Amino acid sequence: MMQDAKSNAGPATFRRADERYVGRGVNTQCVHAGERPAATDFLGSNTPVHYSTTFHYETMADLDGVFKRTRPGYAYARYGTPTHTALERALATLEGAETALSCGSGMAACHLALMATGIRAGELILASADIYGASHTLIGTLLSRLGLRAIHADFSDLAALEKLMAAERPRVVYLEVMTNPLLRVLDLPAIAALAHRYGVTVVVDNTFATPLLLKPFEHGADWVVHSLTKYLAGHGDVLGGAVLCRAGDFDALYSAMLQLGPTLGPQEAYMALRGLKTFPLRFERQCDNAFALARRLQGHPLVTRVHYPGLPAHPQHDLASRLLGGRRYGALVSFELRDGNQEKAFRVLEALRIILPATTLGDIYSTMMYPPHSSHSALTDAERAQMGITPGLLRVSAGIEDVEDLQADLDQALRAAA
Repeated sequence: MMQDAKSNAGPATFRRADERYVGRGVNTQCVHAGERPAATDFLGSNTPVHYSTTFHYETMADLDGVFKRTRPGYAYARYGTPTHTALERALATLEGAETALSCGSGMAACHLALMATGIRAGELILASADIYGASHTLIGTLLSRLGLRAIHADFSDLAALEKLMAAERPRVVYLEVMTNPLLRVLDLPAIAALAHRYGVTVVVDNTFATPLLLKPFEHGADWVVHSLTKYLAGHGDVLGGAVLCRAGDFDALYSAMLQLGPTLGPQEAYMALRGLKTFPLRFERQCDNAFALARRLQGHPLVTRVHYPGLPAHPQHDLASRLLGGRRYGALVSFELRDGNQEKAFRVLEALRIILPATTLGDIYSTMMYPPHSSHSALTDAERAQMGITPGLLRVSAGIEDVEDLQADLDQALRAAA
């Protein structure tokens, strides 16, 4: 027999029959019993997953205030849930931003940020030439069909960039500080200062550098985007993206999110938040492993060139040291095979035993990919050649394995492909 709740404050209190539905029909009991418990004075140490698509309040005035955003709360999962809020507050804190919104993928974040800037048909997006291939296609092809103009340019030549800005008057500048896949380093403070001189909004994809190496808002960025799929979540098991901005831009971002609907699922938000907790530990080891691999590849008889900003031979090494703090230089390494072509690159990939031949990056396991048929497959041969992506280029994303095992695996795969 159950004891009265007032006389028993132990665990059984929380497991009593739901008095609100005792005596109701079985269908009503199955739908409602146990749900929506009264507020308590305890909190879980970990943020729970809020799967509910809708939320209700004691009064309609409360719900009306949530819809009008005159009071905090939640109304519909596409607008956010407490799980999303926990992730977004963590991201904003880490990136040194005022506000953040999560979304379903890194590409959704790129699209959302560009739309939230308020750019209109006929206005120009000026993008760095060697951004991620899908971003290149989004800006240069898809958005162009909607009437937006797009120019891709070399952002490392600041004098030429200023002439282009003065002539074309772009509305938005879009760049990655560490480019994909050649790992060129761009002078964000100088580019942002130049852009703001001409009244241009600066959008930065900070996926590669991460907030551990660089916080773009400190260097003039107006908007920052991330693929959470990569280093921040970091376990190869969740897709996600994020857009970060100043508080004054949040209304535009929130409105664009409501209209486009790129909502991150609550389970994915929880998993990204969980992954974020170990991000610094993982990323530091990944960067150290990448540096060791870059040094191992440098001077290798089967490799003609190594792209890694931590190497003194890298053309932007001094800039990278100044911008990234001089301790770590990222967890990606690209290199070019001697007499390289697709056939030889494929032989290397197929000979790997520990490093995984996969198209992603930023995971706990090391991966290697061939940019011409993956990240930059949508580009023409001429466009890839103009960017410097050669037929023998391979990109390694260092994981957290023992670096000696990674070095041995690279050595044997290169020998097998010789």
